[in-house]
Amino acid sequence: MRNSKFFYGWWIVLALMVISGSAIALTITTFNIYLNAFTQQVGISATQFALCSTIINITVMLFSPKIGKLLQQHTKKALLVFLTGFCLSYAAFSLATNVVSLYVVAALFGFFSTGLTFIPPNILVNRWFIEKKGLAMSLALSGSAFFGMALSKYISYCIEHYSTGFAYQTVALMMFVVGTVLVIALIKESPEQMGLKALGADQVSQQNTTQSNLALVHLPAKELKKKPFFWSMLSAQFLVGFVGGGIVLQLPVYLQNTFGMQQAATFLVITLGVMIFAKVLLGWLYDKFGSVFSTAIVVACILMTCIPFIFTTSSDMWVLGLVGVLFWGMGNCVGTVTPAVIASKTYGPEHYGEVYGICLRFQTLGIASGVPAISMLATATGSFTMVWIICTVLTILLFAFYVYGLRGSQAYRFIAKPDLYSSLSKT
Repeated sequence: MRNSKFFYGWWIVLALMVISGSAIALTITTFNIYLNAFTQQVGISATQFALCSTIINITVMLFSPKIGKLLQQHTKKALLVFLTGFCLSYAAFSLATNVVSLYVVAALFGFFSTGLTFIPPNILVNRWFIEKKGLAMSLALSGSAFFGMALSKYISYCIEHYSTGFAYQTVALMMFVVGTVLVIALIKESPEQMGLKALGADQVSQQNTTQSNLALVHLPAKELKKKPFFWSMLSAQFLVGFVGGGIVLQLPVYLQNTFGMQQAATFLVITLGVMIFAKVLLGWLYDKFGSVFSTAIVVACILMTCIPFIFTTSSDMWVLGLVGVLFWGMGNCVGTVTPAVIASKTYGPEHYGEVYGICLRFQTLGIASGVPAISMLATATGSFTMVWIICTVLTILLFAFYVYGLRGSQAYRFIAKPDLYSSLSKT
């Protein structure tokens, strides 16, 4: 592991920043930028378009365990397959001319996005890192902020000056070319493939107490389902999807309706710019101060997003809008860094694929229900005020579930034998 000055695992993280980061940005952060133009072009309602996100997340929920197993066994080949399918299905949105074809494309897009967004960073980071896992995970996921910022401007420009079809097709082409090169050139399936050890593997053999920050829960999913702390964690995971996913996908619509297209695009760039640094900082905080303290910071930032938005009633109140989007730069991490890092710092590697698949299912269930619920609530009330009030309450509940789950997990944590890590990284 120390044979070279620069640990190769960081190159894996760099590749994941680009590949998974851009996939997350296209699936979540920028997806609804198309909403107004697409609905006018095709002649469907905003709610019908919003149901695409539900279809995508239901697909992720259905296939995530099997896709996770496939990626675990054939990481590089599977990544290339999912990258190709992701780009083709994203480009296919430009061919949708009615609700039926739109939903078919959304289902295909959801299937391929499952193997390109959150699962690859979780599998590869857990293989390559034991020490600095929070930082590595946050860096891998921070690409969603950078590419979300760049792509939101590019997509908005294309829609305004060309068409939605041009935006879909050119983004897909760029991602396919860059992603293919990175997978082939940089992705290595395990440290052992290069004669290395996972970063921090030596520490595992030196620590033997349940108090160590390397102590994890090594129970199989069957046993975890009998533990109250696990269901509390899953409840938090559901609310992460409901609140975090709901806000992310509806925020462009709220900003456009409140401040106009150009100001909304600027606000999105600001929040995504903050998010780039926030994700890296948050990963460091999780490694340094632990899961409860770091999650509390994320929760506080979500509250500081919702509360200013509650009182924003016109485009003249842009200062409150600015405060909200600045804090959302950190609060947005609740749907990416927080669930991934907490899972990796809670559950051991032996059963991680199956356990994380269950966690991802609950998160996507939350997104699938939260996005249309928020859209329908905003439509029914004629504003987003009630949306921000409800999100405030649910965010507090989310934190309570995480705290109970993390504290309850302490009774089941211990240091695994070091040969467990090395054997897993060979799979």
